[in-house]
Amino acid sequence: MSLSRQRLNSPSTRPGRVVPLLVSIFLLTPALAQTNFGRILGAVEDNSGAAVSSAQITIRDAQRGTSRVYMTDPSGTYVAPDLEPGTYSVRAEAQGFKTLERASVLVEVASDVRLDFRLQPGQVSETVLVNEAVPLVNTTSATLGGTLSNQEINGLPLNGRNYENLLQLRPGVMRYPGGGFSTTSSNGLRAEDNAYLVDGLFNSEPYSGQAIINGAGVAGDSATILPIDSIQEFNVQQNPPAEYGWKPGAVVNVGLKAGTNTVHGTAFAFGRDGVMDARNYFNVAPAPKLPRTLEQFGGSLGGPMVKDRLFFFGSYEGQRYDVGNSFGGVTSPSMVPMLSNGTCLFLTSGDCADSIPDVVADLQAGGMAISPASLSVAGCAQSGGTVTCNGSGFPLNNNPSISITNGFDNNVGVDNFIGKVDYKLSDRHTIDGMYFFGNNSGTVEDFPELQRKWLSIIHTRAQVVGGNWIWVPSARWVNEARFGYNRLYQPTLPGDINNPASAYGLNTGVSGPFTGGLPRISFGGHFFPGLGGFKWPKFQGPDRITQFVDHISYTAGKHAVILGGELHRNDVTNAAYGNARGSITFLGGTFMSPLNATIASSQLEDFFAGAPFKASVELGNPRLQLHNWEYALFVQDDWRAAKNLTLNLGLRSEYRTVVQEAQNHLGNFDPNLGLVQVGRQISRVYEPDHTNFAPRLGFAWDTRGNGRTVLRAGGGLIYETVNWQSFIAFNNSFGLGNVPTGAIIDAAGDTAGGSITTGNITVFPTPPWDNGPIYGNVGTSTINCFNSPCAIMTVARHLRTPRVWMWNLSLEHAFTPNLSLEAAYVGNHGSKLMGIRDINQAALGIDYSSVCTADPNCEQDSRPFNAKFPYLSNIFQMGNVYRSNYNGLQLSLTSRNFHGLNMVAGYTYSHSLDDVGANWDFGAGYGLPQDSTNLGREYASSDFDTRHRLTLSLTYAIPGRKG
Repeated sequence: MSLSRQRLNSPSTRPGRVVPLLVSIFLLTPALAQTNFGRILGAVEDNSGAAVSSAQITIRDAQRGTSRVYMTDPSGTYVAPDLEPGTYSVRAEAQGFKTLERASVLVEVASDVRLDFRLQPGQVSETVLVNEAVPLVNTTSATLGGTLSNQEINGLPLNGRNYENLLQLRPGVMRYPGGGFSTTSSNGLRAEDNAYLVDGLFNSEPYSGQAIINGAGVAGDSATILPIDSIQEFNVQQNPPAEYGWKPGAVVNVGLKAGTNTVHGTAFAFGRDGVMDARNYFNVAPAPKLPRTLEQFGGSLGGPMVKDRLFFFGSYEGQRYDVGNSFGGVTSPSMVPMLSNGTCLFLTSGDCADSIPDVVADLQAGGMAISPASLSVAGCAQSGGTVTCNGSGFPLNNNPSISITNGFDNNVGVDNFIGKVDYKLSDRHTIDGMYFFGNNSGTVEDFPELQRKWLSIIHTRAQVVGGNWIWVPSARWVNEARFGYNRLYQPTLPGDINNPASAYGLNTGVSGPFTGGLPRISFGGHFFPGLGGFKWPKFQGPDRITQFVDHISYTAGKHAVILGGELHRNDVTNAAYGNARGSITFLGGTFMSPLNATIASSQLEDFFAGAPFKASVELGNPRLQLHNWEYALFVQDDWRAAKNLTLNLGLRSEYRTVVQEAQNHLGNFDPNLGLVQVGRQISRVYEPDHTNFAPRLGFAWDTRGNGRTVLRAGGGLIYETVNWQSFIAFNNSFGLGNVPTGAIIDAAGDTAGGSITTGNITVFPTPPWDNGPIYGNVGTSTINCFNSPCAIMTVARHLRTPRVWMWNLSLEHAFTPNLSLEAAYVGNHGSKLMGIRDINQAALGIDYSSVCTADPNCEQDSRPFNAKFPYLSNIFQMGNVYRSNYNGLQLSLTSRNFHGLNMVAGYTYSHSLDDVGANWDFGAGYGLPQDSTNLGREYASSDFDTRHRLTLSLTYAIPGRKG
């Protein structure tokens, strides 16, 4: 019987470090963010096929009335970058030739449109108007992907109005079987590897690797959502050019609507009720049917503030939902006497394992007092020899069984708003700005609980600010500068956090703003889930991501060159006070029966006798303030080597500084020194990676030169930004945040850092239950490990950046300008992927030998580090130990207003293999290798491997009279 106190942080501090050299490099170098804008590019020729230089190209935004003018160079080439997604008219004119104009040219998010002009001799005043749509074929790059427009997004059934639920309509994109939100895999890669961009700004936060807008919530779908009515369209790209990086998965690029010269708006309200729904499997009659209601409402409005110059757009969407829960496997003591089963200490009748009346009668028969603290916690009161309960602790279970059906409603409200302003200062300068605000609040049952007061209080607040400035100094140069600031705050609190432990009749001896609520009381698994709330409070945030980006587009003959880079500053605050109020365990066995030496007291008898087995509490401040910098530089050249051949040549370089903590509360394990801490034995937790150069190559060959049949191929290398919760998450047993400032040790909780030896591992007597303070007899310097030697967690000191090589070969054909078919082979290979192994694993089979059966130290003696660190057992090390492979055939049939039909049909035949399918949560079990000396045994089909997958999205405009 023992009590431990967890120690999380060491007091060492050191000032943060800056990187002035790299900042200077960034300020002197043009930089590019992944843009949401599109491009129109092409060439102008005369009737004989000769280049027409100095031809004037006028590109006019049909909805906003703004125009840009470009001139062709001596090779007859022009490029118009950084165009807002929308519909344009493009006019080509030159002296001695008729003017040629293409109307209704659709520019999509992050896409290119190639428009070549062949001018006929004549007067400039003569205009030839062409209304034929541009074929749905990519003739400029090897990138795979596709776009869903606002019309398709609004026209398709969309549960929760979350656009991310439509990502899996693209070939190669799928969700894990049985998975929910944040389980989307692209081409066999991990779910954390997708990159989300909103209006050209990076929308992923570093802690979880997920999106900030439409990010994961504790319960329900996403915590916040981007209003559907604010989305112009979104584009999904795979195997992208050099301007994209950070993550090797799908690049999800969302373009926002903007105001136009016409006032336009929408309004909606949807309701969903569970009256016609079937019952939950565990929600059996005669219990009331659980509620399931959802209300969604909102609207949008946009228009001009100054015609042709200043525009506004705004959209709001709210959600309210009430969803009942019903959990099987929940158990609670019975409030009625039960048949004898030989579990009582002093009586031969009754069930002292499961019945409160039988336990009380048995303890009184033996002359043992009923614990006042136990009565208070259980919601019971004693009057003479009778104990009555009111159901405020243990539920009123009046059945002769401990199995109950229990569940409470999730009540959540979500409010989301986004606003955008576009301003054309002049023909050369355009600026725009956007602001998103999302707020989610509610009470949810994210883990089975016995009482509503122990449910979780959730809250998410996401804010995103973005600004963009486009400068067109000449017809050949365009500069785009962006700034972004994202803020995310996501606390989760126990429902009774404002009630001190004394309100339950307990004196724990601990106090503080996050120690309120009943300590978690468990019964060795006999009663599930026990008393008290889950392991909250937990705080993610405020997280702040600041972005500075800029890019320069330059046209030089047949070369369309983009130079760039980007700068991110990531600040993350994380704190998990999961055991700040403490936990108490009753395992039984404290007392023996005087009638039968084989009968020991049950968990329930120990509880009402006030005899806990052990208790633990968190000591110190688990708050971590983390930060790092990220830099990228790249060059991309789309070279039109021939009239029907474009080569894509790119090179990208990325650098990520090592994650730092404001007070140096990060540590690691060194094979020579043992446990070490930043600012003491080491200067940083792992060594930085300076060699992340990523080439990108591709070509697009218009086989017939008519823009209808294109053969494309490409390949490249993309590095993975590992989400920080792989290292820091407190519900993850592995990583930097737990070494040495809080390594999780067995069921006892946490241990402090420093030099652990068998001499300073202490076992304490039974914690006082009724008199308290429960945690008052533990010194602050105590290190506790229930199972000596101790297991620890570590991260490889020479950690490298995970990377993925990818390649594709595709053939695309347009049957009509509005109907196209693409067949593609897609492959990738991931290497140096994150995973764990036990670098102190005992020799296989050693604990089963006859020698070891008689010698309990035999297994420990066979560990590689036992001679130097005899007090350490498992040393779980996170490092670059795993791999992945993917090969697939992907078919897609796309129609855009083909006789009123809009369709995206996809088929994928693929095989995905890997060792582990996620960057974090290795404590779930599947991340632990069977044999750390033979990691190849983990290699098999991925968790999300699906050989055949068919998807179809279809909308049809019913013919009718216009107007």
